[in-house]
Amino acid sequence: MPKIGELTLTSAETFDFRLLIKALGKGEKGSRSLTFAEASLLLEGFALGHATRVQMASAMMLMRVRGETVDEVAGIVAGLRHTLHSDWQSLSVDIDWPVYAGKREQLPWLLLVATLLAKQGVRVMLHGDSQALPHRRHVESCLDALSIRCCTTPQSAALALASDGIVYVRAGDLAPVLDDCRQLHQELGLRSVIQTAARCINPSNAPISLRSYFHPGLDDLHQQVSEALFANNEYPPGHVAIFKGLQGETEFNPRVATLMKVVSKKAANVTVSSSTIPTLLAGFCGAKVGQADLSSDILALLWRETQPLLATELSGVMSRTMIEQALSSISATLTAVILLLNQQSHMAGGSQQSLTVEQAISLSQQCWANRLSDANNLLAQWHKKERPCAV
Repeated sequence: MPKIGELTLTSAETFDFRLLIKALGKGEKGSRSLTFAEASLLLEGFALGHATRVQMASAMMLMRVRGETVDEVAGIVAGLRHTLHSDWQSLSVDIDWPVYAGKREQLPWLLLVATLLAKQGVRVMLHGDSQALPHRRHVESCLDALSIRCCTTPQSAALALASDGIVYVRAGDLAPVLDDCRQLHQELGLRSVIQTAARCINPSNAPISLRSYFHPGLDDLHQQVSEALFANNEYPPGHVAIFKGLQGETEFNPRVATLMKVVSKKAANVTVSSSTIPTLLAGFCGAKVGQADLSSDILALLWRETQPLLATELSGVMSRTMIEQALSSISATLTAVILLLNQQSHMAGGSQQSLTVEQAISLSQQCWANRLSDANNLLAQWHKKERPCAV
């Protein structure tokens, strides 16, 4: 049985989406994967209501059973980006920070890193979907503890970024089709390509974008997807950082050394570099520290305490080991971001020296120690000040 050849694509309004399902499902010998353009059209067609729920669910399941290809994932990401309102892409953001995994028990210490960056003039946009894995503890449930605004429109997000330097947006408010796709893969009871693609949309076209994964092999997939999106000019020039996150979330695990791959594009050149964030808790390597009962208010408490290991109020709710793990996770995550800011500064023509990992660790610790000093801005020289106008 011959495979269905590459199809002649039209607009989402006129295309017969049954052809894509047939290409994916035409038997053991006749089926094939979708091309980048076909996957992008499928997602756009579903978002516009021209591909049906049955067709989209069938495509998601067929891709999942066979294993999604790089072109399929990258094409779905491109399709998602094409559904975004242009005002999201006009926001003034330095770091795109997707937070879709949640944690099984720990608090999202990454919020303290994002808050610190915002107070030092680095604009951060967090986005996630707390309904995708509802049994986990998501960033969205902890926003109020640090007074981080959850915005539903690009206009309100622009105001939050201008005043606070940080904002959180639900995935469904960025692209409503993400809610529809999530409902489909929950009905199917399967993971889907959408769960990978949602992390990759970089809705604000930030020059630095973070990607975390948990399962082995997804680092290579994210790398190749980023390369494909850069090659197809779906991403603006900049950097995509890929690393194994703490319980899959976009936060570094201080108990292990973590390899961070960085896919970068400058002009027409796409390159891949890497660095390793060393373990900052060697003595606890392999030891899990449960924090299931901690209140999100502890995030604000940890932010305020200048000497957390000696603070009576903090030690009343957290053991010393818990505090050390939290502080080390903050330091490891901030170290990685500082390295990325340094890399972006060089791409933008900055004259700053290249930082070593050890220097970045030292700078991260200084930044955290001085976080409550309004006059102190240690990161000012490591990120570009000029930004496009906000919405």
